[in-house]
Amino acid sequence: MIAAARMGDDVNPEKASSGSQFYLVQGRVYTSAGLDSLETYRLKKKIPQERRAAYSTIGGVPHLDENYTVFGETVKGLDVIDNIAAVQTSKGPDRDRPVENVKIIKMKLVKRRS
Repeated sequence: MIAAARMGDDVNPEKASSGSQFYLVQGRVYTSAGLDSLETYRLKKKIPQERRAAYSTIGGVPHLDENYTVFGETVKGLDVIDNIAAVQTSKGPDRDRPVENVKIIKMKLVKRRS
């Protein structure tokens, strides 16, 4: 998925999206125990059964759901997403930022059929 970035809840309680930043989401498949742990320690709420089924079969990123605006989906070139996810990232205050900038050279807008 492609989603709009935003400032953290502590300085942005309205959860307003950034006007110029976005991020790519690379989800993963979760075990039932992994989802139980997320519910207890990170989400502090139950995940509905239909979402648990999706997270345990096709995957996702549960802690991001219902918190960010998703405006796109990668439908081709998932290997590129895997390559981006594998780059070295900072361990400092700008945690998870690539050490070297990653540039998207080419992309294509695919309109959904109505």
